[in-house]
Amino acid sequence: MPNLRQAIRRAINRSTGLATAPLRSLAAATLRRRPELTARFAEWSWLWQPSWGKSMQQSLFSSGIDPYDLATNSYEQQKYADIIRVLGDRHVTRGLEVGCAEGLFTESLAALCEELVAVDISEIAVARAQNRLREQTGIRIERRTLPLDYPEGVFDLIVCSDVLYLWQRPTLEIGLRKIVSSLRPGGRLLLQHYRGHFGAPFTGDEVHDLAIAVRVDGATLRAVHTERGNSPDPDDHRSEGYRIDLLERQV
Repeated sequence: MPNLRQAIRRAINRSTGLATAPLRSLAAATLRRRPELTARFAEWSWLWQPSWGKSMQQSLFSSGIDPYDLATNSYEQQKYADIIRVLGDRHVTRGLEVGCAEGLFTESLAALCEELVAVDISEIAVARAQNRLREQTGIRIERRTLPLDYPEGVFDLIVCSDVLYLWQRPTLEIGLRKIVSSLRPGGRLLLQHYRGHFGAPFTGDEVHDLAIAVRVDGATLRAVHTERGNSPDPDDHRSEGYRIDLLERQV
């Protein structure tokens, strides 16, 4: 049954992605010529993230607390521990977390940053994250539809965990360019994504390889650390495991 569900999900996502591809390419080309229209296009998640957009995430979080089982699943706990270990104790003045959900990992990440901006597409998730972390200082949690509705300013660290593979190719290309542009020289991007196929437009390996190949006005990303992890639970269906890449902006 899991394989059947994944096949159906892949088919639906592929058909939705193909149906909206011409509009997405046209919108991307328009924004290259008319960047002042970005704000108008930003909230069209049905275009930039079909099948995985705002309505889907809102529905998921409205079904109950922690719909992704981030607080209890051993796979999720292991990947978070690995991310913190890979980041080490390097000082971070300003960090960005893309796809913070209800803020479970945000609390751990904030301990490494003087200031942390955490964003998510779901209003429900953001409200829960704000409530969870209401006593914490130095954390700003915002409802945004990335990549167009991108936070202002520059960052020393950006963390993207199991989120970028949900974006269609033009969306991902725009997003990766914005991420690189918003990193300070020497700033770091931590990518962690599941490596298997589950119906998303990309696998984790494909996302990471695309990120390493990005070039923005002479800036590139250099791999500082790469590793692959597996679920500590032998019965976990995510047998392909996950990939972590720590990338540093080079000017």
